[in-house]
Amino acid sequence: MSGDDAPAQQQNAEETKQDNKPSEEPKAESKPESPPVSSNEAAATPAATEKVPEEEQFTYRSLVLSGYGGYDKVKLQVKKGKPALKAGEVMVRVKACGLNFADLLARQGLYDRLPSPPVTPGMECSGEIEAVGEEVTDRKVSANVLGFCNLIVGDKVLVLNRCGLWQEVAVVPATHTFLIPEGMTFEEAAALPVNYITAYMMLFDFGNLRPNQSILIHSAAGRNQSP
Repeated sequence: MSGDDAPAQQQNAEETKQDNKPSEEPKAESKPESPPVSSNEAAATPAATEKVPEEEQFTYRSLVLSGYGGYDKVKLQVKKGKPALKAGEVMVRVKACGLNFADLLARQGLYDRLPSPPVTPGMECSGEIEAVGEEVTDRKVSANVLGFCNLIVGDKVLVLNRCGLWQEVAVVPATHTFLIPEGMTFEEAAALPVNYITAYMMLFDFGNLRPNQSILIHSAAGRNQSP
């Protein structure tokens, strides 16, 4: 190797050394720290969602007569809000309700005892007492049982009312409720009030039927039907 070549080789070695040096990693930029939240700002933070009162959460289904006419006038609606009880009233959780000839007439506008639409029909039902209003202490039991009985939440009752019983919850005067006899189903109890009380009144009040008397019944149906 000549002396002229030595400086050139030394320069190449130094350049190679510099190329092999690890490159420095870029430093991450530091983010500015967020200022501490003051007590006033913390108080302004929305609190946990407040509980909706039970009365507002309460819903129940109801059949509503929207106008006179055919079956299409009976609408299923969901009512919101727990009904308020007045003194002497009870709330019944309906288990079964009856359909009577008078209900069909009322749907067509031919029964003047039903209030004008929109209205919930239904003259009889059965269910359980769910709540009682003030002044509800005792009720007279059905005719075949003597004495009085406290009407408390959970009692099984049949109900007779002018209307408003085609729904899951009904509020009625406590005097319109009667304890269901032991062994009677809700369906049997719901079919009892209108038909049988009507028959009883026809026989004993209007017909004045008394012991040792007999009566001729021509038909036991709501109307005569051809064979």
